[in-house]
Amino acid sequence: PQLPAALDNEPPAPTEFARPAGLISTSVAATLIRARDEKLVVIDVRSERDFEEGHLPGARNIPSDQFQDTASAPYFLASAERVKAACAACGIRPDTDVLIYDHVDGRLAARVWFTLHAYGHNRVSMLDGGQGKWLAEKRELSQETIAPEKPGTFVPSEKLRGVCKFDELPQYRTRVHSLGQLPPTTIIDARTPGEYSGEDARARRGGHMPGAVNMEWTALLRGAEGERVWRSPPEIHAILRLAGIEKSEKLLVYDQAGGRSAHLFFTLWLLGYENARNYVAGWREYGNRDDVEMEK
Repeated sequence: PQLPAALDNEPPAPTEFARPAGLISTSVAATLIRARDEKLVVIDVRSERDFEEGHLPGARNIPSDQFQDTASAPYFLASAERVKAACAACGIRPDTDVLIYDHVDGRLAARVWFTLHAYGHNRVSMLDGGQGKWLAEKRELSQETIAPEKPGTFVPSEKLRGVCKFDELPQYRTRVHSLGQLPPTTIIDARTPGEYSGEDARARRGGHMPGAVNMEWTALLRGAEGERVWRSPPEIHAILRLAGIEKSEKLLVYDQAGGRSAHLFFTLWLLGYENARNYVAGWREYGNRDDVEMEK
């Protein structure tokens, strides 16, 4: 039987990630750590206290809160000076393979990953399953902190990538051009359904951007909370396509403050989406303005 026209042109589902080096399994991470690869720097983004209680062997600590700045409009990222200093302290060079992890399914790790990505580092990955999966597999932790032999030399780029500021939002608004044909989804809200509907208002006004589809960041993960891993590429592709998301479109992701949206941005990046941007200021900025449209 002939497929409906809408399905006839459906792109094939990917069988693997376009950027597989961006997501490292716990078994591969364990092998790399045992090998003491000089080019590898493991970054634990939990609090200093959590880090001191036990971390992956050889890991260094950059608490994720250091990589956001609520007073730094229009992007609300940590400054280039702060990022440069953190990289110097942890021994991160331009050619360093940086592996980032946390204990909350990548939500904190994604902020640090995105910040380094935005400033131009090209060799940053995340640990699939984080410390939760590492512990579930009874792998060892350490309380030893090993300082780098030499300071890191990574210099953040002056030109940010993947970031969207408030006055750039209008380009993501879509309009119906043909009767009976819905426009593609171009705005993705990574918050909870309650935040999206406005019932859980975390700003002066509650709701969501007009035309935004709600895709909570955890929808693209599977497993037990605290040790979730990414779904397979075909599963993620299917979820995105059911939401009307097309790889060829310019896409905007946002949440409350840029962390959960960074996680969703990372997933799109894994799949090879080239046109996504993260509105890091998120609802913390948008929901406190009186000059914007919103829906509930």
